[in-house]
Amino acid sequence: MSKQSKVSAKPSPRLDPLMRLANWLGRRSRAVRILLAALAALILTAALALLLFNSLFRIRPDQLNVTLANAMLLGTALLGLASYWLGWRLLVGFDFGESPLQVGKAAALYVLISALIGIAALIWSLFLLAEALSAP
Repeated sequence: MSKQSKVSAKPSPRLDPLMRLANWLGRRSRAVRILLAALAALILTAALALLLFNSLFRIRPDQLNVTLANAMLLGTALLGLASYWLGWRLLVGFDFGESPLQVGKAAALYVLISALIGIAALIWSLFLLAEALSAP
């Protein structure tokens, strides 16, 4: 007759919400993480483009410096590419080895901040739309 060992009734350690989001992102497929990186970069770029459009729209056409406006729009595109590279690096990685990348807190923070910026930009654009429609 063999003794049965008692199973310890330790509760599992609680993970902070950022680590739970990182674990959730890590369970997604590679294609979904690529789409999330692209969506986060698109949100960040669109929010910056909205800021630029709002500032350039209020300037009279004869006072607009076209060279500066083009440089700012090119900078916005470059920022979009850089944020996509960062998202790819955090969510997908560059390693094509046997073991997949473990998504960490930095990736979860990147996705969370992108989502919050997207929500803020959406709310701000609704306020701007209401302002534009209420003008005489």
